[in-house]
Amino acid sequence: MLRGRDEVVSVRFFQPSIDPAEGLGVLVLFRLIEEAVPAFFQPDRAVQVVRAPGRLCVLGGLAANAAAALQLPIAEGACAAVQARDDDLVRLWSPCRDGSRTQLLSMRLPDLGLPSAPIDYSEARALLCADPRDVWAGYLLGALLVLAREHGLKPRHGVELLMHSDIPEGCGVASSSAITVAALRAFGKAYGVELSATELANACQLVEQRIVQSPSRHRDAATIASAQSGELLVLRGDAVAGRVQVPSDLEFVALSSGVRAAQEVVDAGGDGDVDRFLALLAAEPSAAHRQQLGEMLFDAHAGYVAAGRSEHATDFVVEQAKKRRAAGGAVLGAKATGRGGGGSVLLLGERGKVWYEALRIKKALLQETGHSGHIFRWSSPGALSFGAIELRPMGAS
Repeated sequence: MLRGRDEVVSVRFFQPSIDPAEGLGVLVLFRLIEEAVPAFFQPDRAVQVVRAPGRLCVLGGLAANAAAALQLPIAEGACAAVQARDDDLVRLWSPCRDGSRTQLLSMRLPDLGLPSAPIDYSEARALLCADPRDVWAGYLLGALLVLAREHGLKPRHGVELLMHSDIPEGCGVASSSAITVAALRAFGKAYGVELSATELANACQLVEQRIVQSPSRHRDAATIASAQSGELLVLRGDAVAGRVQVPSDLEFVALSSGVRAAQEVVDAGGDGDVDRFLALLAAEPSAAHRQQLGEMLFDAHAGYVAAGRSEHATDFVVEQAKKRRAAGGAVLGAKATGRGGGGSVLLLGERGKVWYEALRIKKALLQETGHSGHIFRWSSPGALSFGAIELRPMGAS
């Protein structure tokens, strides 16, 4: 059974190699694993658990891929558990509460041309994405195929793969990239393939662009793979150029607008001067400097409006943030995040207090649109810094 923070975490039938922190979704995954023995997982062989977070785009959401961007990992993440099978069957399970898609899917390795002759990406797209209710499995099986085609994987046995994500979809926080990175890590653990952060980001792009044909940017997957909890990742082009801790007096939160984020990737010019923003973060924490940080976010949102990437709901949230700042509230600035066209709105403000401003604006958004927005508050480690947890069968040495 699951225990409190100060007690050893155990899972019926298994013993974790390390105790996971609360709030990462891993304890929910442990409970699902318990419930899935023996119908899905077997109690006599190890299970590997991996995780990948979503991300908030602080600046650079509208800029070209070569431009600089700032991103921050969020607390919500995709967790995956994988266990080896003796045959060539790959069974996928991803719980779905609302019935909007399938939850279980099975496929034999030879259907993907594995182990020796993996099918090409166009054939994979036709095979895995023909039914919209099964597209979720395209991200998972697409990850397996990319490992085979790009990294020489020749799987000789199948696996059981459970994927659980608590990242809200359509909010512009890279939910699909997180699932893809988690799947790449899970299959890598199952078959002994370790990818670097750059390799994970490259592989994620292949899955999303060549197989599922969903919009993605390399920098999203790079953040998901390599960020540390609570840090802003500075990305220039496809490379991680720096890591900056959020100042202790400041906090980023975000509020979903209720409008699905735009699907297409655009390069509509910059939405903020990343270098100036970083300089202000590093400067003396004066009221003037903090005011300028907020103004930069409001100006960045104006870039979304000019590019046609705003919606009434996101504009409403930003306007509410302006009103709260004018009234002396603990919010400094706000802007749409990601590619815009809906999604979520980023808020910057005083640590421990901007959260309450988000709650206040959430209530106003509900009255305005009928949508009760999800608030993104905390941060969490990227996929590589999270590592992996091995669930060993009880009694195993």
